[in-house]
Amino acid sequence: MKMKKILFLHGFGSSGATQTAEYLRHKLPEAEVISPDIPLDPEKALRFLNKLCHEENPDVIIGTSMGAMYAQQMHGYHKIMVNPAFHVSEIMRQNMGVNKFLNPRRDGAEEFTINESLCRKYEEMEKEQFKGITRYDKKHTYAFFGTEDTLVNGYDEYLEYYTEATKYPGEHSLLQKWVKVYIIPCVMQILDEAPDSEEMSAEETYQLLADVSGGGKRARLALEKLQDGHRNIWMDIAQGYYEKLYSVMKTARNGFKKITKEFVTDLDKITPRSFSQYLQIKLLRYFEDQCNEKEFNKYSWKGHEMDSLHAMLLLTDMYINNCGISLGERTIAYDAATVWLKRYNDEHPEEKRWDEDTPFVDVMPLISADYDKEELDHYDICYMSGEEEIEYVKNSLSCYDDDTAAALCWGLKHQPLESMGRFVILTKVMVMDSGRLDMTERALFFNMEDAEKELEKWTEQNRKHVLCYIMREIPKEELFVDELTPAICGHTEKPLDENEEYVEHVFEPSGFERKKKFKEGSEVDYIFYDGNVAELRHGGIAKEEEICYIINDSKDGIDVKVPSRYVMPPIA
Repeated sequence: MKMKKILFLHGFGSSGATQTAEYLRHKLPEAEVISPDIPLDPEKALRFLNKLCHEENPDVIIGTSMGAMYAQQMHGYHKIMVNPAFHVSEIMRQNMGVNKFLNPRRDGAEEFTINESLCRKYEEMEKEQFKGITRYDKKHTYAFFGTEDTLVNGYDEYLEYYTEATKYPGEHSLLQKWVKVYIIPCVMQILDEAPDSEEMSAEETYQLLADVSGGGKRARLALEKLQDGHRNIWMDIAQGYYEKLYSVMKTARNGFKKITKEFVTDLDKITPRSFSQYLQIKLLRYFEDQCNEKEFNKYSWKGHEMDSLHAMLLLTDMYINNCGISLGERTIAYDAATVWLKRYNDEHPEEKRWDEDTPFVDVMPLISADYDKEELDHYDICYMSGEEEIEYVKNSLSCYDDDTAAALCWGLKHQPLESMGRFVILTKVMVMDSGRLDMTERALFFNMEDAEKELEKWTEQNRKHVLCYIMREIPKEELFVDELTPAICGHTEKPLDENEEYVEHVFEPSGFERKKKFKEGSEVDYIFYDGNVAELRHGGIAKEEEICYIINDSKDGIDVKVPSRYVMPPIA
């Protein structure tokens, strides 16, 4: 039998040596995984990939991020796109200059340069990327979108051209657990498609699946008929249901029958090929949900017997191990540990080791020698509802050891129901040699009081290169919508673009809030932000308005409207 071929296209700044490609080779040994280095120049990349597809004729193309954008333009193939970056030029403009490749390249290159010319080339390609889509492409293209992806969001744009889209609880980077849970099943479906549908009609298949859900002798006979009909896809589904669920969860069969009935009702609207893909994914998710619910409750019960301090230490280790790797994993570890901290205080009222208002970030360095405050305190967490966190853990239980899983499940299951209304983000603004502003060091707090305490600590540290500190109150729904500032500087004829949902304060390096007034003609420095790049600029005050200044920029010679809090005396 001819070996199946998978063409994997990596993301921006990476190479064919990515771990995802290696994981696919490990999990799919029966397939040949081709993972080339994509040329940096988009014109060369398209020519290279079109030629490669013509020569290799892959059975499926998988692309992540930028690679998904390229995969979409390979017409006439089965395609799986993960977090497609349809506008790579926007990401590139945030990383101008010399950058390092994330993985080794075959030509030995370690660095690459992003300049304006390259960005424009990508922009031109992006304008044409959705041209030439065929009916075959629409039918055989599938996409997966991480709900925690803060880098790109191509979900709505994708649905303008295609229909098969699935969301999963991951970030932009594709972790192996999501490859295992979402990508590999889809790949296997494509590589092992059912033979000619005439061998067994769809109606017959549905009836046999319904028989399996009933259990007993009829279920065993139905399994044999499915096998005789060579419908391997249906065989796998039915066998999995019979072995993994029916024997331990007889109540699940009613749900199975309901799903089967829904598909039978819409049978006339579904082609044999697409209907098999659609039903398989639907049924497998149903089975997984039932199994995951049972596993979650099992671990939660185990957590009931755990020592509180031991559970907090396990979750602290999980938090530390995910600093700089996974925002979602840090968040669920922190939130679960916060519940364990309350349980510890309730179990040891005489100790008074921590009061009810002590944030867990202050507890971690006290219970774990591995928690380096100087290195780890600047990592933050994000907002996730209790339901989202539990769903996240249910789909990831196989990735944790038993004790950590128990600590997570018990902690998340016993979270308080009340939700917080606003968060506070504290950002340190550093001036780089190029004039660009580095605003990557941030901390997240649940109230203003904790943020002010942290600001005091920051002002006592080395202030070299510190321009200011920005403290913002943000509604939980808007958390991390904008990584920089809520106000966008603009031309004088346009109103100042302020997000009224934000409450923002700017503090001097010394810690005092910036409230200095400037007269017309005064020379000043100011933070310029256009929605893309933040930088420090110089100019003169042309006019003072109610909440802003009109500044004549000394470099471009144009008038810019700037929020008053972003204006400061010239830096020596």
